[in-house]
Amino acid sequence: MRGTPVGPSHPLTPSPPHPLSSTPAIEVHDLTVAYRDSPVLWDVDLVVPPGVLMAVVGPNGAGKTTLIKAVLGLVTPVTGRVLVDGEPYSPRNQKVAYVPQRGTVDWDFPTTALDVVTMGTYGRLGWFRRPGKAERAAAADALARVGMAAFAGRQISQLSGGQQQRVFLARALVQDAPVYLMDEPFQGVDAVTEKAIVDILRELRTRGRTVLVVHHDLQTVPEYFDRVTLLNVRVVASGPVAEVFTPDNLRRTYGAAVRTA
Repeated sequence: MRGTPVGPSHPLTPSPPHPLSSTPAIEVHDLTVAYRDSPVLWDVDLVVPPGVLMAVVGPNGAGKTTLIKAVLGLVTPVTGRVLVDGEPYSPRNQKVAYVPQRGTVDWDFPTTALDVVTMGTYGRLGWFRRPGKAERAAAADALARVGMAAFAGRQISQLSGGQQQRVFLARALVQDAPVYLMDEPFQGVDAVTEKAIVDILRELRTRGRTVLVVHHDLQTVPEYFDRVTLLNVRVVASGPVAEVFTPDNLRRTYGAAVRTA
């Protein structure tokens, strides 16, 4: 499938909650990324503590998706470095699960919902082993957790936008990674799917996972997230929602008065 790197995978049942480490889940130091000599991210410093739900918000072209790609090593920075759990990211360390923007995926690819979710087990299996009964059972369980068990055999091209997003969320869940990166997971979904996604995010936080979400709806930031990063090429502010998500910081981010309620 285009644009969707197969990430790390999952022990066959979700791991229980674990004590939070003092090491940040994600550290970004002096990061600058440029496309055709035009900076998309400039001198970005960011620390994401373990076990939080953090939104990344900012105007179009602020570098939000690029930030996620930089964490995943999908873009080469001009300067700076990114650490995940204290070390450079590698797909081999199985520490990050990724939910891409739905619009970047080739939904005409001839495969079923269950097959897509089973792809989340590939990282643990390696190149030379094929998924077996245990992996497919884990994928079926992940589909059930997002309310998609009845669609396991359905071709992904036949699913609605909200259903497709749930399938990709299940694909990430089956990896059971310490860190989850999600790029606009609520975009174009219905209210029922949005609530289901929020419930899953909260479950992940309860289990000590860290979730970084590129988000566009300012009104739901205080309800859905405990921390927020305001980004417009540079980091304007980052921290607990109650401290950072202020009218002044939003004006500095968006350049004009914005409504959050």
